[in-house]
Amino acid sequence: DDMTWLREIETCKVKGPDGYQYHPVWLHHLEAEKRGIKQGDIVSICNERGTVLGGAYITERIMPGVLYIDHGAKWDPIVPGEIDRGGAINTIVPRNTTSKNAVGHAVSGFLVEVEKTDMEELKRKYPEAFKRPYHPTAGPSLESFLGGK
Repeated sequence: DDMTWLREIETCKVKGPDGYQYHPVWLHHLEAEKRGIKQGDIVSICNERGTVLGGAYITERIMPGVLYIDHGAKWDPIVPGEIDRGGAINTIVPRNTTSKNAVGHAVSGFLVEVEKTDMEELKRKYPEAFKRPYHPTAGPSLESFLGGK
């Protein structure tokens, strides 16, 4: 995510209408059509653990009924513990550990719902999250989260 030259790859990021580089969410075209989602729309991936925003990438390379978002994006919370803008999917995975003797994730899939996001509503509700410093190619910057100078 920090290697800006990777963003030249079509499936690396989806540029939103706000200029933000969202993590791509792969959807089959039949699923996208059912939900009124088009290529490049900003979508919310939701479950009982929270919401992660991403950019819709419509493709035949995924089965209907499944979505895919890679892990390892930047954590950029709109509301910490509730809504993430950076694509940090690990914020909504099951919290189960691998065993009582080891901490870690052994997750290959989990249940979510996906829907088109009303970005204007989010901007009205959380204006401070959309005013943070943001580099057009490198994304959220550290000073976005630090208080003072």
